[in-house]
Amino acid sequence: MSPELEIFRRNPGNKPKCKNPIVFVHGAFTGAWCWNEHFLTWFADQGFETISFSLRGHGGSGGRDLRSLASIDDYVEDLETVVDTLGQKPILIGHSMGGYIIQKYLEKHKAAAAVLMASVPPEGLLASNTMMAMAKPDLYLQMFWLQAIGPHTLLRDRLGRAMLSPDIAEDEGMIYFGRLETESHRALMDMMGANPVFLSQTDLPPILAIGARNDEIIQSELVNHTAKRLGADCILLDDIAHAMMLDAKWEKASSQIAKWLEKKRGRKTGQYLKEDRSLIDYKKRIQF
Repeated sequence: MSPELEIFRRNPGNKPKCKNPIVFVHGAFTGAWCWNEHFLTWFADQGFETISFSLRGHGGSGGRDLRSLASIDDYVEDLETVVDTLGQKPILIGHSMGGYIIQKYLEKHKAAAAVLMASVPPEGLLASNTMMAMAKPDLYLQMFWLQAIGPHTLLRDRLGRAMLSPDIAEDEGMIYFGRLETESHRALMDMMGANPVFLSQTDLPPILAIGARNDEIIQSELVNHTAKRLGADCILLDDIAHAMMLDAKWEKASSQIAKWLEKKRGRKTGQYLKEDRSLIDYKKRIQF
């Protein structure tokens, strides 16, 4: 039986823009709180019904005692539980591991549109971890100790430079780091190749892969790869770090996502439309 989930909802502002609600899926080590800081209310003010939730064992959701055994498929089941309460196909927005969960969800389910923010690629974390270990070994060790022992072991200045830009207030960053928690060992192994994504471009909704150009955790090359692999649009942002929804310039990310959603929504039907193309040429991808 699935544990009880912590769920937050915001109704659209005075002028509802879209019948499709947005469901936010958080990444590893966090909870629904990472969306509640900015994105949940901001997108509601843009005319969307918005929903955030904490995966089992995270935030205020149940299942904490079995968190280390939770699989990616368990997390997909949590997303299914939330979507089943809605009357319309959702717009799915996921960050990092949350983007991977969305990809796995799309193997069996439909969505109106999907946004993958600094997402784990379809093949998993092996490439990003290898690149990090070779280019940024100090950061790699910090990520290892975060999972092995817990957030109290962190050199917050080093992880902070990867997660958040220097523009964010120090006390604000400390609050965020204080909320981090260890992730499921099983879910991390699933993303190391034990449970890869199998998707066909022809069956997918419109997808945006958005990343930070200088992200040290999910490198921009992998954001480009994800876009090519899924036939998605691609946006790379400057002056923002991995945790785009929490960073000082979070609105730079939210506004680009909102513009993309508006561009994809059919004027007459209100449906989100996918362009008739198989792959996006690398040189033609959108860069900001």
